[in-house]
Amino acid sequence: MKKSIKKAKLFIISALVLALILTGLPIQQQTSAALAQDLVKAANGETHVIFDYNTLRGADQLIIYTPEFGTSTKNNRWGVEVVVEDGTITEVRDGTVVDISNAPIPEDGFVVSAHGTARTWVMANLKEGETVEILEDVITDPVKTSSFSINKIDPQAPYEFPGGRGADELVVYTSAYGKERTGTNQYGAEFIVRNGIVVEMSGSNSLIPEDGFVVSGHGAAQRWILENTQVGAEVTFDPETMKITSRIDASAYIRAAELVMEKASAQIDTAETNFLDVPIEEAKASLKEATEFLRIAEEALTEEDWQRTIDYSELAAQQANKAGFQTVESKVVDARGVWHRPTESNRQDIIETLDKLADSNFNILFLETFFHGYTIYPSEIAEQNPNFVGWDPLAVFIEEGKKRGIEVHAWVHTFFVGHESLNPPGPILKEHPEWAAVDREGRIPSVKEVGYYYLNPALPAVRDHLSSIFNEMVTTHEVDGLHLDYIRYPVSLPIENGYSYDEYSRNEFKKVSGVDPLDITPADKELWEEWNVWRQNQISTFVERIHGEVKEVNESLELSTAVFPEVSDAIDQKFQNWVEWVSAGYMDFITPMIYAVDTNYVQRTTNEFMERFQQPVLSYIGLAPFVGFSDELLVDQVKAMNETDAAGQVQFALHSLREEHFEALKAGPQRKKAFLPHADPMLAAELVVKDTKRKIANIYIPRDGVDHPAVRALEQQIINLERAVDKGDISEINGKIAAAQDFVSDREKHIRPAVSNHLLKDLDQLKQLMEFAQFKQQ
Repeated sequence: MKKSIKKAKLFIISALVLALILTGLPIQQQTSAALAQDLVKAANGETHVIFDYNTLRGADQLIIYTPEFGTSTKNNRWGVEVVVEDGTITEVRDGTVVDISNAPIPEDGFVVSAHGTARTWVMANLKEGETVEILEDVITDPVKTSSFSINKIDPQAPYEFPGGRGADELVVYTSAYGKERTGTNQYGAEFIVRNGIVVEMSGSNSLIPEDGFVVSGHGAAQRWILENTQVGAEVTFDPETMKITSRIDASAYIRAAELVMEKASAQIDTAETNFLDVPIEEAKASLKEATEFLRIAEEALTEEDWQRTIDYSELAAQQANKAGFQTVESKVVDARGVWHRPTESNRQDIIETLDKLADSNFNILFLETFFHGYTIYPSEIAEQNPNFVGWDPLAVFIEEGKKRGIEVHAWVHTFFVGHESLNPPGPILKEHPEWAAVDREGRIPSVKEVGYYYLNPALPAVRDHLSSIFNEMVTTHEVDGLHLDYIRYPVSLPIENGYSYDEYSRNEFKKVSGVDPLDITPADKELWEEWNVWRQNQISTFVERIHGEVKEVNESLELSTAVFPEVSDAIDQKFQNWVEWVSAGYMDFITPMIYAVDTNYVQRTTNEFMERFQQPVLSYIGLAPFVGFSDELLVDQVKAMNETDAAGQVQFALHSLREEHFEALKAGPQRKKAFLPHADPMLAAELVVKDTKRKIANIYIPRDGVDHPAVRALEQQIINLERAVDKGDISEINGKIAAAQDFVSDREKHIRPAVSNHLLKDLDQLKQLMEFAQFKQQ
């Protein structure tokens, strides 16, 4: 087996499965529809398809974990994990029988992890002491054909479900549907067909082509899509038999590569036409290399050398994708963060982690410092995580991070402190079981977030204990900020799963309302709303407290939080009223977890999220490569975030980022080093102005983006702005920004529309930085 994991076949496995995880967020998994597949081969000769490498394990999947992923699989107990060293099985860990999870990954081997039907195969064929092999790129049949039943064609309103697609249904949408898009939600998978060929795998709400159709599936139909279709496949449907058929052969790979190359060529043309600040010649060189790879693939196809056809088609697609990445602009002021649960065992491991981040121009690390009730550093208050006893990884991360210009923020699990897979469920509840949050039925742990143990946010002792830990953390270590996660109640809908109905909370609420919350239901509208607001206040007042304490320790320490972006979810189900926190000025920046495969959904939700701000707080959008993003999807989502008013993005999480992700970011949106907006908004403004000045001189004027009569006047506007920024007077800077905006808008005859858009966007970023600078001064 290769020591490094196989690169994802981008154009083949870009479709993603959507399912619900404990928090109710959609999870997407990569498909295994490829003609050439990797297999696990047992000693008895039986084989099973490998769904993926080093990614989240989903239902009925077999995943391989290598040392590149980390020291353990991090999976739950609901499956089997087989530890393989030097090709021999040393341990079979069936978590469904014995409460065991998170298998260690040997340095000289790998772990086979399986769930559901894949687990059944593993239990029947992989035995301790026997050998096991990984077979790569096996073509068992040169043609893969599959059919599935269609439930509906062009469903019409009224709909029971968005787009008329119900549970386990497969729906076909044609131009006769009468709408531009399918209207489906993100809990499914879709693909777009034109001229009988799959041209795009999509997540939801897909654009319906006039010369084709969209196929959308949920549940069982979704699984069929992901296992039997891919870009380049031939797809037909018969409205009489209500059957859809997909056909994949080696030529599908060539068609897929051609589609990627067409897209890259269009991106290069767009970059030139729109005066983008990108390395055009490098992108053209990458596309030229892709063309040569495709020529070899076409030769191999005529020779019926299927494996060579696939290999060179993949290389063509990879180079074409690189060309596309090179047409994405890279900002000079931008937050590029990543969440990370540390698994490093020494300083050298930490150096390697930070070097990898620095090489791809990440500039902020949210380091999981307090989770499951443990700290990662030696604490006088909390118990240190046993994995780190004997040293202080937080101190090393901070020290080495400073050398590389990477801020380290202590990421803390606030009220979530343990899981049922731990025995006992974390040190805090072992010592103080009376601190646990209790649901309406008196249950611990959570039913909706299976196995999760929470502390009761209302208890003074809990609040004091967490406060003392966080104060110790920011006092004894030079962290750049404190990042609050799980700053909420457990999921509290439906009502029987609601929190927290402990005696203390009930008595406290009764003091102010005269009613025991156990006697209230949603039918009691006013009292129910009062109970909900009371619970919101327990979280909000704790945020207020931590904000005051952190700023008292060090005014420059940044307080931030990871939240659910949709108010109906955050407030109604978890009593996480981040709107109130932002309006009150408690946050320096905020990271909404907008986890979805659908880039349009992520962009739309980002805009909706930011519209709710009452303060000029910066927003860094949380993205979800952990669900199995391709490198193309990751770059698309980062690019989409750069087109919003978000000030950056954060990836969840480092262990989910593969080598191709780092390379894609480095080729595209993280090509340049960037300055963190929150670190010093005035310096950030200076950098933006200098960069705008450079683009005018090196791109817009030389390429005739600005007519001669407007050149000197435009340059003078930027010089005036630069002088104002140098003075540091926010009022004067805002005046110069407004003057420059008016100038650009008034000179539409002399400045190309694309150049005007670039200039106005830079000026908008400056305005945002000035608003944030003023907010910080208050």
